[in-house]
Amino acid sequence: MINKQDFLNAWTQEIEMVRGDTLAFNFQLAGLGSESEYEDLTCVFAVAEHYEKDNVVEVTNYNGISLVEYDAAHDVATFGVSVAPAKTKNLPLTRYSYELKIKDNTNVITLMRGHLTLLYNLNN
Repeated sequence: MINKQDFLNAWTQEIEMVRGDTLAFNFQLAGLGSESEYEDLTCVFAVAEHYEKDNVVEVTNYNGISLVEYDAAHDVATFGVSVAPAKTKNLPLTRYSYELKIKDNTNVITLMRGHLTLLYNLNN
């Protein structure tokens, strides 16, 4: 179970990426007690034009977000997030809002949020 007092809501990070490239990053969570607790989490990375609009990009468990490694000695799980090029290649070049959230049966915790800016690909 997620102990919400263990998390800071939410770390703000600005992201710039070239439209049509792969966006890939890792994040770590600690203190849930077992690998199965991490596997039971729902993780969502969502991008929208505005916080009140529908998502233009969304990746979730087994569809862009995966548990990469679990260090049992330190109870630390490393997750990988990957947004495929096809998800951004036809989007307008602009600034979007994004969030990275984790959910269990009781809690929803926003780990990271901010703006994602799509940049022009010079090699088109």
